Amino acid sequence: MDKLRPLGRGVEDVLLPTFAAYAQYLIAKESEIKSTRRETHKYGPTARHQLDIYYPEKPPTAPFRAKPVLVFLYGGGFVSGNKVNEEFAHSLVFRNLGHFFASKYGITVIVADYRLVSHGAKYPSGGEDVKLVVDWVVNTLSKKEGYESIDLFLLGNSAGGIHVSTWLLSPVFKESREAILSEERKGAGVLLRGAILLGVPYHWGKEDNAILRTYLGEGKIWENCSLGILEKEKKKGAQPTLPGVKISLLVSELDPELIFDSAQQFRKEWTTVDISYAVLEGHNHISPQLGLSTGIEKEEAWGVDVAEFLKSCATK
Repeated sequence: MDKLRPLGRGVEDVLLPTFAAYAQYLIAKESEIKSTRRETHKYGPTARHQLDIYYPEKPPTAPFRAKPVLVFLYGGGFVSGNKVNEEFAHSLVFRNLGHFFASKYGITVIVADYRLVSHGAKYPSGGEDVKLVVDWVVNTLSKKEGYESIDLFLLGNSAGGIHVSTWLLSPVFKESREAILSEERKGAGVLLRGAILLGVPYHWGKEDNAILRTYLGEGKIWENCSLGILEKEKKKGAQPTLPGVKISLLVSELDPELIFDSAQQFRKEWTTVDISYAVLEGHNHISPQLGLSTGIEKEEAWGVDVAEFLKSCATK
């Protein structure tokens, strides 16, 4: 973390140097990280619809009564990303994230691949893929012994967070959301309890480039960004409500300024949910997920805070 500040805030500028800075710390924990049991499953119709699920060896820590399941969608600007980065640090990312929450807190972790622009992704395909993962949890995981009652949490980073927010906000996914919403648990089943949005641009200001036009649509960059969707729903008097769910907006101290500004605006505008905002001290746009399972307290502090947030959301 101490090497991050001189790198600046630009995502492209910090990307490779940040990965390089963390490699040695992750490799030092390789045997521990790879000790967590991992299975791969298909969750949708295309070859890209694959997820890894990380199983804890121990039961979840208090106060969880239902089985906590955390779904993580990584970033990559709509054009890159894999559930395991085979080109970096002995393929430990994002196995380190799965291991961290599974081994420390007894949380079952799902890391899902989703369609990128190279797979033909176009808005709202990211939200569709989130829906498919949720469907898999409901229709497959919840049928597994010990998973009959699930408290579900979503963690979306950057582009992955855009897809999570699309699913949370768009009327296209209203039926999918409402199927797993309730203020109280009344038996078995899957209930959404929390969503964490990490380093997410909720709009792009005046930015207009080929990638945004390809994914969000020509002339629809604002309309299909998270704030644009929310604005449209508010005008219709249909601002989404999420009973029983808490939302956490996380921004890294060294994130681009646009992410700070848009997160604060998003928090202000979404008035019908229990929503909080926090800044990850010392981190940049890339570093939070790389710091998990390094065994370094200040690198993992945000993960500890996320676990505490999940506990605060859990079915009592």
